[in-house]
Amino acid sequence: MIVKNESDTIERLLSSVQAICDEMIVVDTGSTDDTVTKAEAMGATVFHFTWIDDFSAARNFSFSCCTKDWIIWLDGDDFITPENQQRLLNLKQQTLNNDLEAVYLRYVYPPVVQWRERIIRCDLFGKKMEWQGAIHEGIVGLDQTKVEFFEDIAINHEPPPDRHIAKKNRNINILRKHYREEQSDQRTLFIYAVECMHNLYKEEGEKVIAHFFSIAQYSPYKYEIYSKMYSFYMDFDEPERAIEALAKAIVEDPKRAEAYYKLGKHMLNKKNDPHGALPLLYTASNIELPTDGEPEIEAYSYGPWEMLCRANFRLGNYVVAKEMAEKALQHNPPSKDWLSRLLEYETLESSAEPLPGTWQQWVEDNLLNNNVAAHVLAHALEENLFNPAQIITSLQLAQANQKSFKAVEV
Repeated sequence: MIVKNESDTIERLLSSVQAICDEMIVVDTGSTDDTVTKAEAMGATVFHFTWIDDFSAARNFSFSCCTKDWIIWLDGDDFITPENQQRLLNLKQQTLNNDLEAVYLRYVYPPVVQWRERIIRCDLFGKKMEWQGAIHEGIVGLDQTKVEFFEDIAINHEPPPDRHIAKKNRNINILRKHYREEQSDQRTLFIYAVECMHNLYKEEGEKVIAHFFSIAQYSPYKYEIYSKMYSFYMDFDEPERAIEALAKAIVEDPKRAEAYYKLGKHMLNKKNDPHGALPLLYTASNIELPTDGEPEIEAYSYGPWEMLCRANFRLGNYVVAKEMAEKALQHNPPSKDWLSRLLEYETLESSAEPLPGTWQQWVEDNLLNNNVAAHVLAHALEENLFNPAQIITSLQLAQANQKSFKAVEV
């Protein structure tokens, strides 16, 4: 590990690896709290490294301090659950061998879940492999035919409250420094562009994005920049540029789900076009999580299914909507209430709690007098937090009144 001022979490992490690791190496980069004292008390060997605004330099030094056959690297605010500790022990005893160069594990940092090269052959490091990148560093030199992925083993990341504020300022300042000094490679430019977009630095971000695409060769990085440009330009109320970026993402890699998912969600919620959204969302739902790049987990789990549920619901396809809700809930979405309420509405034709009178009148006026489509009204009722049973009952009543009015009119 490389650490600085991790007093709040260092003991949690070291206690979770004591039964797995034969040595615990902690490289301190300038702590001013009792991180070093706590690490040594837990049995770690502590080395010191002068911080030079480069995570790869510190990480490469930390790997040079290791003496065993395999290295598992962690951050000070990571931890390993008891279940994953046992799985790692089993992996250590049964899987690690000289035919492998690295093992990829899940990295769970809600809502992000991604693959990371987590366990590395020690004897190959410094010869054919090294860390590169000033921020969010990665290992280069791995033979991808000699790695294994273990989906059932995860490392959890849980920083102390407000840590993200300090990291935000630290990261962007390091990236700016390397950019000014013309030390930004493809990966560093990728990370710099992402940081600018997350922080809504428009002028700076567009400059870095343009520079990135002028040198970029790695397709997953290009795809991910295009995909993230959607939210960036939507935040600046430039939907045309946002949609253009998603189209470029699909051209860059039609086998990734993020762009289909975001475009389908845009068609559904921004354009009120559930018919147009359906094929995009169905496409996203059938794409498996890739093992390269840094995929956005929402697009490969609950996201497409929840949007398919809402699209079918708004179109009156309630049976299909319930099927999609079940699939979404299998992926443990962060918001479950509306989907669960839909599944509880068993008979679909039974009476339910009505909308407040003014809302019901609003629905009927829009459906009857203003010719507003039912799916647009359903969307508005969802956004105003009415439950599925109320929405179904309201629309059915309004549609029945509409038919009665037309019959009288004729």
